[in-house]
Amino acid sequence: MSPRSTSLAPLLVVTFLGSVSSGIFWAGIFFVTAMHYRFSPARNLVLAAAMGGIYALGARYAGPLLRVFERRLTPRALLATALSGWGLAALLPITFARHEAALWAAGLLGGVASAMTWPIVESYVGAGQHGARMRAAIGWFNVTWTPATAVPLFLLPLLARTNVLLAVALSALVNGLALLALPALPARPAAHERAAAETAVGREYPFLMRAASWLLPASYVMSATLSPVLPHRLAEVGHGGADASLFAAIWMLGRFLTLLAMWRIGFWHGRWGTLAAGAGALMIGVATTLLASTLGGLVAGLVVFGVGMGLTYYAALYYALAVGHAAVDAGGTFEALIGLGYCVGPLLGLAGRGIAGEANAPSATVLLVALVTALAGAAAVRPYLAARRGR
Repeated sequence: MSPRSTSLAPLLVVTFLGSVSSGIFWAGIFFVTAMHYRFSPARNLVLAAAMGGIYALGARYAGPLLRVFERRLTPRALLATALSGWGLAALLPITFARHEAALWAAGLLGGVASAMTWPIVESYVGAGQHGARMRAAIGWFNVTWTPATAVPLFLLPLLARTNVLLAVALSALVNGLALLALPALPARPAAHERAAAETAVGREYPFLMRAASWLLPASYVMSATLSPVLPHRLAEVGHGGADASLFAAIWMLGRFLTLLAMWRIGFWHGRWGTLAAGAGALMIGVATTLLASTLGGLVAGLVVFGVGMGLTYYAALYYALAVGHAAVDAGGTFEALIGLGYCVGPLLGLAGRGIAGEANAPSATVLLVALVTALAGAAAVRPYLAARRGR
């Protein structure tokens, strides 16, 4: 690692704690809406779409906001501000439990604050790194945040049995621990030498980045749509028990193993086949999960879907940071695309209910997702054709 690059140890501590907080906050808030405020599925979809939209906006403008205050606010200080604001937002539901408005405020304010957190962290990860060193740093980042997001799968059901409002408030405690690690980071990400970056960036990287920018939000639209359908699918193949929610971890395991493999094997970068394999795995995985008639087939579909999520995520983040010189704007655009997926997925769920009614909403939503995915896939092919013409 270059001596001018950020030490990974404290950065990975912040990444792990921030990811645990993300999982608690973004999943926990829907425990609160369902169990404390008695939200209907449609109202939950509205909240999810709003949080996804505000996340996309917050991430997109993290870089411009930092430039506005760059004389008074370093990236580390803005990161501390975002984590603090996110923690305060997480305390609103338990502090004002009688007021539903507090929950909406928590969702929107927490969405903005968390959206500003990750572009800064990703800038620290990639700045001062090039080529194989950047891919290795991203690998450490990926194998840190992915298992951290699984922790809430085990914590939240326990909290829901005691006081469901703790399901969001715990996020504030975890963010407080992350703040303790920030003094070990430099005030700013390492200098990113543009000459070295241009040497490490392949000629077709900008085209690969554009193609990945279509596939990334499409993958999160699929994920946001698959989650509410999965319990029904498990019941249809004869596994509708209380532990059915744990099957959501299967595709996460597939994603983790894929990210781990990409970290250790470097031949995937600069190759269009990686994105094609990711797109294919996403579509095959979703189709198999939705159509499987046995539990084994459904599990296989979830694993393949997780592989597609991993391929798409790693490639999209690497190309974004490599082409964008690891600036906060590069991470902001990357995270904004994820937020877009989180916003569009619930909107398609609402559209499915509006078109086909509550009983047939899952089927209608799946068809809408298939249409959006096909459009994204067609758009992702255009950069490839442009790159081929330029060879």
